Amino acid sequence: MTPKPTGVKVAISNRQRRLKINASLLTKVAECVLGFVHDDRADLGIVLVDDDGIAKLNAQYHNRQGPTDILSFDYGEGHGELIISVDHVIAQARRFRSTPSRELVLYVVHGILHLHGYDDVAVRDRRRMRAAERRLVLRLGRDFNFQKLILK
Repeated sequence: MTPKPTGVKVAISNRQRRLKINASLLTKVAECVLGFVHDDRADLGIVLVDDDGIAKLNAQYHNRQGPTDILSFDYGEGHGELIISVDHVIAQARRFRSTPSRELVLYVVHGILHLHGYDDVAVRDRRRMRAAERRLVLRLGRDFNFQKLILK
């Protein structure tokens, strides 16, 4: 049985057109990840954008040019937001011979781990984060059919 945190509100905002996303299933996946990491945050927003959209935010908030895969924002008092580039999801799925659905789950896991203090800048921290990502994605894969995240 997958844990579900109490009182957590996950809101999905789809601002891209490349993939049709099953927002209900993505919400359940995110709720389970929050449960795995014992997060009782009040709310988590997940915003799906294209590379242009995330590039603007990356420049605005991190002073870095160009798109990135995901941006995580912890607003304090239990409020957080993940901005995910669906263009990156698709490109990385091809690069790693994965699927866009699995990559999307990985990005949600990755972003939530960032909200919990995980970092991937230093080699040691990156190894720790990658190990946690693998454990969580594997565990989620037992309860969810990731292929149903992308609608035809």
